[in-house]
Amino acid sequence: MKTHGKIWDPVIRLFHWSVALAFLLNYFFFEEGGDSHELAGYYILCALVVRLVWGMVGSPNARFKNFFPSVAGIKAHIHIMRSGKIPEDNGHNPIGALMIFALLFGLCVTGLSGWSLEGIFWGEDWAEELHEVAANLTFLLVLVHTLAVVIFSLIGPRNLIMQMITGMTSK
Repeated sequence: MKTHGKIWDPVIRLFHWSVALAFLLNYFFFEEGGDSHELAGYYILCALVVRLVWGMVGSPNARFKNFFPSVAGIKAHIHIMRSGKIPEDNGHNPIGALMIFALLFGLCVTGLSGWSLEGIFWGEDWAEELHEVAANLTFLLVLVHTLAVVIFSLIGPRNLIMQMITGMTSK
């Protein structure tokens, strides 16, 4: 496997893998409302703050302005995909960017709604329902994201999984 250069910096990779682990531990293993569940949720919220800051000042592929999806970009990407080609993007393609923003939003709503249950909305049924729905929708996004990454790693021009592990582009 020949590497061609850096694509994902250590901050992005640490954020990605640690938040994925914390979310999955919370979703499947940690008891709802337990100390571990709360700590993992607080970790995710803190990591989101770091990611938002890094999205403004970080490396080029980490900056939101460099991959913010436009309607024209999304249409062009879909058109290329329909023609049977898989673009070799050096970072997030427009559809991938939509997924990233959806995941960040889902994590934020899940985390903030969970945090609110410990204080201002303690015991409120609607807040508990919001937290549960947000967690389930975020998990659905995680499944779609994971499936797309696996498929495009297998049939596409790059192994996206290895890129997020090593931070390097590869053929």
